[in-house]
Amino acid sequence: MRDTRPAGAAPAEANWGPAWPNVSDGADPVPADPVPADPAPRATGAISSASAPVTKAPPMRPAYVVPMAPAPFKVDVGARYWYSTGKVDFGFRNGVAGYGDPTSTLDWTGMHGHSGEAFARISHQPTRLFVKGVIGAGTLDGGTIVDRDFFAGQWKFSDTTSTVTGDSLRYGIVDVGWSFDVPKAGWRVGGFVGYHYWNEKLGASGLITNPDDFGGAYWGVPAGTRFASDATAVFVYEPTWHALRLGIDGRWEFLPGWSVSGEVAWVPIASVENKDSHLLRQGMNDLGPAPNVISRSSRGFGVEAELFVHYAVTPFLEIGVGGRYWGLDADTGTVTFGPSFAGSYDLTKFEQQRYGLLLEAKGRF
Repeated sequence: MRDTRPAGAAPAEANWGPAWPNVSDGADPVPADPVPADPAPRATGAISSASAPVTKAPPMRPAYVVPMAPAPFKVDVGARYWYSTGKVDFGFRNGVAGYGDPTSTLDWTGMHGHSGEAFARISHQPTRLFVKGVIGAGTLDGGTIVDRDFFAGQWKFSDTTSTVTGDSLRYGIVDVGWSFDVPKAGWRVGGFVGYHYWNEKLGASGLITNPDDFGGAYWGVPAGTRFASDATAVFVYEPTWHALRLGIDGRWEFLPGWSVSGEVAWVPIASVENKDSHLLRQGMNDLGPAPNVISRSSRGFGVEAELFVHYAVTPFLEIGVGGRYWGLDADTGTVTFGPSFAGSYDLTKFEQQRYGLLLEAKGRF
């Protein structure tokens, strides 16, 4: 069949056929907009560029970015140094006519502690639940112990002082709670319940007699006499606490990079056992082998608190400085004496405190 189209005209299928992108290049198979050729060719017989078929490129589609889901857990982990000072006050009554109430007191004061600790806090962001904890250990040194005994009317018949030679400090805390966060305001507050283990071991050496109300008759030497040298160990105290904690904690970013955090815990109930060793009284006709005086109470209570100021060196590293106070007290319990530990006397006071300065560094993930 003879082609009757004007000379130079494009094939009909080129004028109106759809243009498809190369599917193998990954483009969507969407037809491009066809642009018809000029239906009336110019008399010159030449086809202008305007009359040539033009194909538009398919529109660019924006890349689809999958949003990142927030991490379900937020973790803080770090280490601290705690420089602290502590004291322990003990008293009991023997209930025997003619003796005082309390009958005897032992007051340990000025014991300095140096301890290192590791700590962590793990928060589950979808539920706002968290668990946090600390474990630490260190050494104790310095301080004095004053041992006093009383007759009725609190007439003091014995008063001695020994030097604390120190020993060890161990502790651990674990808390579980729920927190409420307001990231735009930069603050967080929560409540928790937890458990506290606290053990100290104190040693003392030497013994000097102090003035009493009977002119040193009990010891048979005048006041100021060194009855035992500093090389002679005379006392060992080892109190161990198990405490229930109920508290609140919080954090506030008050300036870019700067934050303050802290906690206060009430201890509604705690138990304590103290292993007391009077090393100069270990004879079988006296108190027997050490430990030879055991004090126990399950009616303890107290308060624990700490406060920190932090600076964010990087988004993942903070350094901080703060303070801590622990104070636990029991005003009822039992005291038993060796070597038989058969009978018991009334504990009138067992009070222990430790407080001091903390330095910390922690990572945040």
